Amino acid sequence: MRPPSAAAPESPASGLLIRPATPGDLAAVAALVEAIANATYGHLFRGDPPRPEGKWAQSLLALQGDRLVGVVIADEDWIEDLWVLADCRGQGLGRRLLGAGEARIAAAGHELAHLRVIAENQDARRFYARCGWSEVETYPHETWGFPMIDMIKRVGTGSSAGVSVACPL
Repeated sequence: MRPPSAAAPESPASGLLIRPATPGDLAAVAALVEAIANATYGHLFRGDPPRPEGKWAQSLLALQGDRLVGVVIADEDWIEDLWVLADCRGQGLGRRLLGAGEARIAAAGHELAHLRVIAENQDARRFYARCGWSEVETYPHETWGFPMIDMIKRVGTGSSAGVSVACPL
């Protein structure tokens, strides 16, 4: 990435490309998600953490140049997964990916979007709250038992889906 100019600083998110995954991307996506999941949540599991599962062929990828920096899956009315590399957080990349996922959900005709987050992940909870998501239910994870939180956001007609100001940095 080129250095920002003194006259017009360039934010990292401005050089971001978001595009659908291709079959050739799937191994890199799996490696990215596994690395982030292990670093973020590995302490919740005894032994090896489970390998991330997901509909990666349906994902949207965030790329800075040739570098894969994040991924989101929006399936039906759910944000199934949102992962951003730790060194890329706080730059607007997650907001852009989340907005793209929300836009997919709205385009599919859904009024409400849903997601779930591990309750101890306070950074993610604050991020989603800044982006207009509301916590609605806490329950134990179906396999591992740690607390999970369901969240919702109105993304359909009359909402601010895809509007960047809905999720400030």
